[in-house]
Amino acid sequence: MSKLPVSSVDNWKRLFEAALVEDDPGRLPHRLQNAKDAIVDTIETSFDTASSSDRLLLLAALNTISSLFEANLRRPHGETLGHSA
Repeated sequence: MSKLPVSSVDNWKRLFEAALVEDDPGRLPHRLQNAKDAIVDTIETSFDTASSSDRLLLLAALNTISSLFEANLRRPHGETLGHSA
């Protein structure tokens, strides 16, 4: 089983983690989009050669970011994901 290139893993994971911990509502959409783009790029370039566990991790990360992106689009302006008033 082949593994993903270290640079691909580092890049999408770094962007994924940055999106998950972003607490600035103004920056969140940008962080989510960057993470989503990096995950999709990694899937497109490495999915066939990635191990099954790496593929599952990529798909789980993509699903998480996609869900957060959709939730962010539907939230009232000024409300932060994960925080209550």
